[in-house]
Amino acid sequence: MTTPKIIGAGLEDVGVPGRNFLRNALTSCTDPLKAIEEFQLENGILLPSLRPMLPLLDLHGVRRLDFHTSVLEELRDRLVQHINEIGQKEGKERDRKLKELLAKSFPVVRVKALRPVVMCILRNTPHIDDKYLKVLVSTLLLFVRDRELYNDTDTEVKRQIWKDNQSLFGDEVSPLLSQYIKEKETVLFDHLNLTNLFFTPSPKVII
Repeated sequence: MTTPKIIGAGLEDVGVPGRNFLRNALTSCTDPLKAIEEFQLENGILLPSLRPMLPLLDLHGVRRLDFHTSVLEELRDRLVQHINEIGQKEGKERDRKLKELLAKSFPVVRVKALRPVVMCILRNTPHIDDKYLKVLVSTLLLFVRDRELYNDTDTEVKRQIWKDNQSLFGDEVSPLLSQYIKEKETVLFDHLNLTNLFFTPSPKVII
């Protein structure tokens, strides 16, 4: 079984020209401005009725980046909503759809703008294939100083990761235990405040 690839640009892994493609195009062309224009035409929103409006946006000072970002966010939110609706259903058809969506989208999990979609699919998947969990863990270990991907992972998904990675579970709960002990020690040694009760239970943190 092939391990999903997520290290790298991400977009190229699903056949979408990304930063690597653009970098190669700019370093091998004679006219950078023309190369950028061609890239925009080939990879912009494929809606013919929209193209005449782009110069109007330029006149109003709306950057192409801002425009495309707003479109991306709107489509992403609608897709997340649709995935959640699929996740609320039950049966093999739901599992099949989520499995197909995860296989197609997982390579872009390192693309921050698209990560909420992947995380939404993972969150709605009752039993995540080990190959995806292993990639998340290996990425965390490889990028030790960058825990962004792990931190963006929902608790439901982390629970499945912790089953085979007790050290990560320890890293997660150690700060909570330390905080609990510190609070109890403060109460225990606070002789001036008699209203504090050492044995008063603290609110539980669900993990």
